[in-house]
Amino acid sequence: MIPFRNLLAAELRKTVSTRAAKALLAAALGLTVAAEAVPLIFTHDVTQDRASYLTWAALGLSRLLPIVLLMAMTAEWSQRTALTTFTLEPRRGRVLIAKVAAGLIITAACGLFAFAVAEVTAGVSRHVAGGQDWTELLGFALFIMATSAIGIAVGAALHNTAAAIVTYFAVAAAASLLMIPALERAGQWINTGETFGWMLAGQWSGHAAQVAASAALWIALPLAVGAIRIIRREVS
Repeated sequence: MIPFRNLLAAELRKTVSTRAAKALLAAALGLTVAAEAVPLIFTHDVTQDRASYLTWAALGLSRLLPIVLLMAMTAEWSQRTALTTFTLEPRRGRVLIAKVAAGLIITAACGLFAFAVAEVTAGVSRHVAGGQDWTELLGFALFIMATSAIGIAVGAALHNTAAAIVTYFAVAAAASLLMIPALERAGQWINTGETFGWMLAGQWSGHAAQVAASAALWIALPLAVGAIRIIRREVS
């Protein structure tokens, strides 16, 4: 039996082994740094506290990081390496767990980078005083993990890189329509742009059920579908 740590190490390497993944990961980290220019430059238009700088870093990172993890989840099927992978490790559930764990580890590392960038930028600014609030730090960490988990779940469910990327952005665009007044009530339960926004801001009071519902819809459900498909799909 292949030790799980070996599976995990292999999935970590595979996640960042392609030129496309490396380029997207570099772009995601670059956007994280670039996003900090907004509160740093527009000091009169953006709230000048550490939470604001942390929010902009999280928004920059979350634009492209989920796509990197989505591509890792679809790689076996898009690159036709599933036969090799599942011959070496026939228990597909272990491979899926290793892939998800690898994605979350990379997300945690990128989240620490974003936090460091936000702290350094806030320290450079002469307009920021005070420290971080633990609810805002928790919201930042959960936001980074949740947005990345959506990419992981969509990739697991669809198995095709192009289809998964198009679906990821199409669903996000469609969900934004729920912000219009006529659909606002539904959007407060479905639209992650709103529910995860409360998460990022640490606004849990009165919103925990809505955040959990949208996470179940966009993370738990597609990941469960993906697990079933991965375990049952014929490999050729």
